[in-house]
Amino acid sequence: MKPHVHDPPAIGLTRTARAVLERLHVSTTFAKFLIVGGIGYLVNQFTLLLVYDSPLFGFLPAKHSDFDLLLFTHPDIRLLIASVCAVEAAVVSNFYWHEGWTFRHRQRGAPALARFLRFNLTSIGSPLVAVATVNVLTPVFGMSPYIANTIGVALGTSWNWAWNTRVIWPR
Repeated sequence: MKPHVHDPPAIGLTRTARAVLERLHVSTTFAKFLIVGGIGYLVNQFTLLLVYDSPLFGFLPAKHSDFDLLLFTHPDIRLLIASVCAVEAAVVSNFYWHEGWTFRHRQRGAPALARFLRFNLTSIGSPLVAVATVNVLTPVFGMSPYIANTIGVALGTSWNWAWNTRVIWPR
């Protein structure tokens, strides 16, 4: 009788994850997309914290500093700057992971720089939603910028999936 050899943890975890995905009828690509989005969310939140609340960016305007933007005054220009930086950091992270992992088996069709620029362009809806959500819910309703950011990121997820799977990395 042969002794039972246990799978290494990574193989067992991979097998378990695949079984769960098959039962839920979720494609592996979509699961990877959500994982990368989760990483992007963490990058976004960390960057928002770093730029908005950290003393490392003391050269930026103080919190709650008004700034005139064309037809209206923004009540917290530091929040606007921090949320734009956070969104772009997440976009860069997401492109990196989608390119090398989520969609690595899909056709490329263009050089990496061209795909990155197209990714930024097609991703514009989600960042606009996230930045607008943070910059409305926080100054107008007094919501924590981190909770508002979470809401904005959640609202942009379906936009990103549609554009990523149809334009950047089509089948």
